[in-house]
Amino acid sequence: MATRSLIGMNLDNGITKIIYCHWDGYPEHNGQLLMDHYNTPAAITALMELGDLSSLGESPDQCSAYHRDRKEPYEMVEARDVNTSELAGVGDDYGVDYVYTYNNEFEWECHRLNVSGELVPVDILSGKVALN
Repeated sequence: MATRSLIGMNLDNGITKIIYCHWDGYPEHNGQLLMDHYNTPAAITALMELGDLSSLGESPDQCSAYHRDRKEPYEMVEARDVNTSELAGVGDDYGVDYVYTYNNEFEWECHRLNVSGELVPVDILSGKVALN
């Protein structure tokens, strides 16, 4: 069964650019890959340019991208801009378990979408709900 996720990059204007990833969205996999291999704005921009993914890899070349690898129309899978305040609703629409965002402090944040449709912070390294 898929563990779906959204991967996004916060922009300066209250917008988050997002792509969908179908497989292995849990923190111990996608979260760790994002922290280890997509830790600069340039690397994340290259990832976003792929559009939606079947699976995330250590580099854009190792990702399985719907447009590049499955020849799906790019306009159907390209990165989208959403209001950052609406990420929970967008995640619910996509049926994702996790939402990853690269914030303005150049760090990855992870949230799990709970049954109430709210985003709950998760520590990427432990995969557990973060206690604030």
